[in-house]
Amino acid sequence: MTLDLIGNEERPQLIRRRPARPSYLLAAVVLATIVAGCSKGERPTANRPPIERTVTAAQLDALPRLVVTDGRLVCQSNGTSPCPIGMAIANWLDDGKFATWELHRQVQIWSPGITDPVALGENGTGDNKYNYVVSAGATPGGYQVIDASPPHVLLFDRSAKFLSSRPIPPVELTRAVAFSGPVTFMQLVRSSAGDSAAPATFEVRRIDSPGDTLGLSAIKVPLPWLLMKRVRANQDSVSSPVPLFALLPPFAFTSDSDVVWSIGDRFAIKRQAPDGTLRWSIASEVTGPPVGPDEINQLRTQFLARATAQARASFDSNAAHTGTFHPAIAGLLASPDGRLLVVGPQTISRDTVTLYTVDATGLPTGQFGLPRAAHALLFAGDSVLVQRAGANSQPELHWLVLRRH
Repeated sequence: MTLDLIGNEERPQLIRRRPARPSYLLAAVVLATIVAGCSKGERPTANRPPIERTVTAAQLDALPRLVVTDGRLVCQSNGTSPCPIGMAIANWLDDGKFATWELHRQVQIWSPGITDPVALGENGTGDNKYNYVVSAGATPGGYQVIDASPPHVLLFDRSAKFLSSRPIPPVELTRAVAFSGPVTFMQLVRSSAGDSAAPATFEVRRIDSPGDTLGLSAIKVPLPWLLMKRVRANQDSVSSPVPLFALLPPFAFTSDSDVVWSIGDRFAIKRQAPDGTLRWSIASEVTGPPVGPDEINQLRTQFLARATAQARASFDSNAAHTGTFHPAIAGLLASPDGRLLVVGPQTISRDTVTLYTVDATGLPTGQFGLPRAAHALLFAGDSVLVQRAGANSQPELHWLVLRRH
């Protein structure tokens, strides 16, 4: 799979479980919204009316400031440890366990109170190995790993012993499958119907297994900034410039298959039941920070230094289609107790990112900042798992603890 938007010659990263850095690649846009989520906290019942809140910029600014303190070091990359060395991705499993992985390296399972992880399978080629990990999740009797090259899912038992492998439909630019906590889902970007006001549609479907091609729609929203064209039956491709800082709606699934999501262009969040019933919502007119010309120029300088002739010809076209504001919400993480971590705008002009905590009923409760280079992977009550630069600038996974003043 290749991209011809701006002449990128590298294979795109298929799934990211953390908010994407500002990017001109549609692959990063399309797949930056995959985040881990698992919730067993209290939620509104079917016969309880939804909780609908409106927040202002002043109310967000007035939220209590949380102090970030060091918790537990999970691992540090030293060339021999199993710690992720590049872009770490993570997902909740069960019983407090979580999985971490990155492309072309082994999936690791971390258990509470145990220092060393369990390696899940082997990196390589063959039916019993994986080479391009998309996602990892738990099953009732073990674990599973989605590999994109070739597209197949590998099953393991609770002791991490390989059981079987089966093929799945290709993981493509406009179609990806992954796990959010215990939920398997499919993410689609495709051309809209002829009478639609927007040329493209973003949709997320709950599916029974990675090989399922139907499922139940959880999110379906228009993408007015993206133009698709049908190249052959059931396959679309991008036929227009992509905004430099575009982001698809971030979302997370809970353990009872509710979905929590945001449209991204303003601070607004919804939690919906599998049948579409609204559990709670946060509405706001708060947008992300303005996109400054210095940001575009900085991105242009970084990009053109390594770009092909085709890419250089396309950059200005993408810049011309870039909106006025950055997305207000770049990512969502769900805690096992039902709370949310909301990742604010990530911009190349700011050294820090503001994150917000939200309780299980949708009430914003606090805020704190992290360096832009520290990426939040999982949220667990008062703790955040991040990948950041540790000693000697070596990447590390670290649980940070959030405390009130």
